[in-house]
Amino acid sequence: MGRYFYLHLGDGISRNIEREYNRMCRKEQYLKERDAQYLVRDVDFEDIMALHPDPASLPVSEYEAAQNQKHEQRLAYLPIAMELLRVDYPEGYALIRAYFYGHKVSLSELAEKHGITIETVRHRMRTAKSMLREYIILHEKH
Repeated sequence: MGRYFYLHLGDGISRNIEREYNRMCRKEQYLKERDAQYLVRDVDFEDIMALHPDPASLPVSEYEAAQNQKHEQRLAYLPIAMELLRVDYPEGYALIRAYFYGHKVSLSELAEKHGITIETVRHRMRTAKSMLREYIILHEKH
């Protein structure tokens, strides 16, 4: 630890306050010396921004761009897949349409409206979603 010069604050300040003040100053000096010894430094906002820039400013990877394009193509094909589902599986189409496209409804409300059980609603929606997935995948392959 470097040399610390004791600071006298004058006769108007009590000895306890003077001693406490000097002890805090010694501690602060010690911490600065220790940080310098271990190469620790204070970091400000500009340093952080240099290391971790805004994610929106980073370039998009080729893989991520391809995934985004694939997702957009799937969304564009979804109305056509929904029409295919309407023709092939009208019960599932009605449930999917009411659950995802209409106002928020619960499975129990759908079950009550269509006069079926909640498990039947779940099964039909699961089947309808898998059929939609198959339509989209088949479209991507061709």
